[in-house]
Amino acid sequence: MADKPSYAELESRIISLQMEIEKLTENDKGIIQALTEDFELLADRSQDAIYQFDIESRTFPFFNKLFLELYSIEEHGVKILSPKSVLVHIHPDDLNMVRAAQKTSLLHESHGGEIEYRFLHPDGTTRWMHDRWTVLHNNSGQPTTIEGFIRDNTQRKQAEEEIMRAMRNALIGSYLVQNGKFRYVNREFTRITSYSVNELMGTDPLMIVHKDYRIAARKSAIRMLKGKESTPYEFRIIDRNGNTKWIMESVTSILYQGNRAVLGYFMDITKNKQAEEDSKEREKLEAILELAGAVGHELNNPLQVALTCSQKLNIHAADNHLQEEMLGLLRKNIQKLVEISRKFQSITQYATKDYVMGKKIFDIHAASKESPR
Repeated sequence: MADKPSYAELESRIISLQMEIEKLTENDKGIIQALTEDFELLADRSQDAIYQFDIESRTFPFFNKLFLELYSIEEHGVKILSPKSVLVHIHPDDLNMVRAAQKTSLLHESHGGEIEYRFLHPDGTTRWMHDRWTVLHNNSGQPTTIEGFIRDNTQRKQAEEEIMRAMRNALIGSYLVQNGKFRYVNREFTRITSYSVNELMGTDPLMIVHKDYRIAARKSAIRMLKGKESTPYEFRIIDRNGNTKWIMESVTSILYQGNRAVLGYFMDITKNKQAEEDSKEREKLEAILELAGAVGHELNNPLQVALTCSQKLNIHAADNHLQEEMLGLLRKNIQKLVEISRKFQSITQYATKDYVMGKKIFDIHAASKESPR
């Protein structure tokens, strides 16, 4: 068995280990210092305001230059950064909302929060800021530190407000859809659909589309959003009162509140469609009238001759019963042809009737003004 080291040997080993630890610690300090400096330089180059807030001491152990410039106040030529200086820059009407969001994020089950508020910029302008933060906890679960990033969303907010203003003032229906649900509809959209804003918000846009057109309308919208189609597409809807309407629509992809959304323009073309149908009916009627006039003109004279001849032949068939019956039948059907020819010349509307194998044919009797009403 090896001999136990003497106290002198143990003391020597301890001193040696302490020296190694001190060397290692100094090296680590150098590495940490270098990393810290690199991080601070990176943070100062960021376009976001970055901060760290110690909850117990109510101080900011770390912040970048932008955070200091935006949220500090100047006293006697010195920039002061404190919770009070931060609150001074938040619009008074948004203070309660900000405080409530922060308070909620400090609850035990929460790990952070985010909020958008109006910011009173040092240059005198009012801007929109989006603050997103994380809450750190100790081993007991108590919140100790808040670390956050603040981004100036003024340009995005102004763009969104311009979009909303344009939609509100649009003479045609317009809407916003996000995550497959209505997020906004203008007054004209509610007029066309007969639904209220509350009834539409949060619902699937395909809800109002006629079931026979849902698949086609969805495919057309996707093609337009992908840039594969630029021509507005048409489909039918069922409004809240059960009326069927024709719609012409176009859609485009936009960013709304930082996320992808669909902006749609929605026009009621029911009257146009009805006018098209009426125009087609008139064209069909004009074609039928032209055909009927030609048929009537071409058949009228031959039928009159055939009818006159059948009447004269009837005199010589008086002694032959079979011939008399046949001539009577001939004269009767010639008279029917004359009546049909007259109906051709009296057509005033386009009408059809069912035929074999699901087909339809022109209904001469229903189309003639001589038909009983």
